[in-house]
Amino acid sequence: MTTTALPHVTETKGKGRTQAVEPSATGFRITSDSLRVWGIRSALSVFDQGLTAAVGFAVNIALARWLSADVYGAFAVAFATFLFISGFHNVILLEPLTVMGPSRHPNRLPTYFREQIVIHVMLVGVLAAVILLTGGVLWWVAPGNLQLAGALMGSGVALPFVTLLWLIRRMCYVLQRPSIALLGSGFYVSFVLLGLFLLRHFHQISPLTAFVLMSIGSLLSAGVLWQKLGLKQTQAQVDERRMMWREVARENWNYGRWLVGSTALNSVSTQAQMFLVASTLGLGAAGVLRAMQIPALVMTHIISATGLLILPAFSYDFGNGLIARLRHKATLVSLGLAGGTVAFAAVLALVAQRTEHLLYGGKYREYAWLMPALALVPAALGASIGYSMALRAMHRPHFDLVAGAVAAPIGVVSAIGLMHWWGLGGAAASMVLSYITYAVGACWVYRSTAHVARQELCQK
Repeated sequence: MTTTALPHVTETKGKGRTQAVEPSATGFRITSDSLRVWGIRSALSVFDQGLTAAVGFAVNIALARWLSADVYGAFAVAFATFLFISGFHNVILLEPLTVMGPSRHPNRLPTYFREQIVIHVMLVGVLAAVILLTGGVLWWVAPGNLQLAGALMGSGVALPFVTLLWLIRRMCYVLQRPSIALLGSGFYVSFVLLGLFLLRHFHQISPLTAFVLMSIGSLLSAGVLWQKLGLKQTQAQVDERRMMWREVARENWNYGRWLVGSTALNSVSTQAQMFLVASTLGLGAAGVLRAMQIPALVMTHIISATGLLILPAFSYDFGNGLIARLRHKATLVSLGLAGGTVAFAAVLALVAQRTEHLLYGGKYREYAWLMPALALVPAALGASIGYSMALRAMHRPHFDLVAGAVAAPIGVVSAIGLMHWWGLGGAAASMVLSYITYAVGACWVYRSTAHVARQELCQK
């Protein structure tokens, strides 16, 4: 991969090495070419992320409309479990791939990608086995919870294939080729949407079959992307991979080990409410809470798409010593996304009843007020995303533990207390409070450590 595919950098050469020079005092220069290039990439990234998110929206909305609240609640709990487990895949594979790929392996990315596939197979095999075993035990000891057991086993089946698609899509972004990722996402959404209607037509729709459908669609879409990226290997490359994947796994772990703890803490602070609602208020209440989250997830996925796009660029800036430019970008991203998501929550407050009727046909009318309340979750996430990505790009993911360590106990304690007084409303308030706490912590850590990174680079 050449540097022309990455942000514009002025270079000076001397004594056989290339050095990056910041283009201005602020470290950030806006030109018409950079606006056009990054505007196109941003649009493709958001559209690609939107298509992938559309699958999750479609599955959730279809199940919420077509199934009883209890059965949909089983899917919601299983999906929360899926998200919790997949978080470890994210920090051990996806995050290191995005940060280390452009900065440490720019001249051997195809081989590097294949090594990450080997690591994926081994890691996800273990994680999927844990979920399948949990579902099987629940099936055995609690025959009355067959829907929940089946949903859990379905999420275990889906985990290897859905995360494989995520991994290969991330490779597209490392290569700064979101158009290829968009192709795979288009195939994925078409396959799953068609499959949903076929399952409905033949009366086979259930949490288990929905997860199986997502698994098949993910595997086929991953195959399409793999071919388009041209990552087929020769025998010599196979031999090289056998020698190198262990080193890449060690590099992934050295980077992601700190994020494993923060991921567990963040999952506790943001997913604990779903499990507490299911265990205390019932699976039906968990289904209602998940259904009311769907509009807010639109903004959450937009924020995720932005983070996916900016992390390789932030990593490149850091690797070339462009700290001022990185910090300026981080502030612009956080302020822009925070403002946009607050405006979204305000609009949603005005049209909550209409939105609920459009999505669920009035089935959850009395809970429509939860939609704008839960939309404050992506507002808090947006306010911190630029700073969080900057910390990751500066190879300081362990500082994420600070924010997570504060947000996790607040999330659990507030959920227990607020749910006692306000039921589902208390669970929603706890989610918002957890994200706000995390955002404040992430911003504080960033402010405290950004100048340290600059001093270290100056010393080098």
